[in-house]
Amino acid sequence: MDIDRRVLGPENDKTLACQDNLGATYTAEAKYAQAEALSSQGLATAARVLGPEHPLTLSLLADSAYLYQQEGKYALAEARASEAVAGARHTFGPEDTTTLDWSNHLALAEVSQKQFAEAESAARPALELDKKVQPDDWQRYRAESLQGESLAGEKKYAEAEPLLIEAYQGMLDRKKHMGAPDLHHLDLAHQWLVTLRGMGQAGQKRRVEE
Repeated sequence: MDIDRRVLGPENDKTLACQDNLGATYTAEAKYAQAEALSSQGLATAARVLGPEHPLTLSLLADSAYLYQQEGKYALAEARASEAVAGARHTFGPEDTTTLDWSNHLALAEVSQKQFAEAESAARPALELDKKVQPDDWQRYRAESLQGESLAGEKKYAEAEPLLIEAYQGMLDRKKHMGAPDLHHLDLAHQWLVTLRGMGQAGQKRRVEE
């Protein structure tokens, strides 16, 4: 990054991409202060130099949403993901796999804030398009997991359970195709399924006691 800044300049798109990669590394290492500094600087520069809907600017927005999600700053993650999705729909198209990926970022931020109705609104169309565009990709099953958890949060347990089961098994079967950071979604799918089944067992116990 230092070489790119010196040779190409701090506003060059290759410099900005390299800076974003370093920020992603900091995020993976939980060095969030360093990651935020690079993210804020890179995003402001890209928006000013390249424009708010340039593919690199949008990618920086999505990466910023991921950073805030990892930090537990879910409202900020939701805001950045929402902006990235809106830009992606216009720039790439509503059925582009990038748009679908970022729609799932948005749904996760909303699930994390227990905004289950909003998360379902984001996850349901993403899942339907995933089934059409990339039916055998692990990300299709991530979308299914988010849809299932959204329904569980709305207490629609009968609808949620088959989705959560299929989603977890689908990601598990495709684990070798998932990158290391993506395994977090497999863990979440397992956690959500276990929680739902625990709630079911607790309900059965209460009925027996009554």
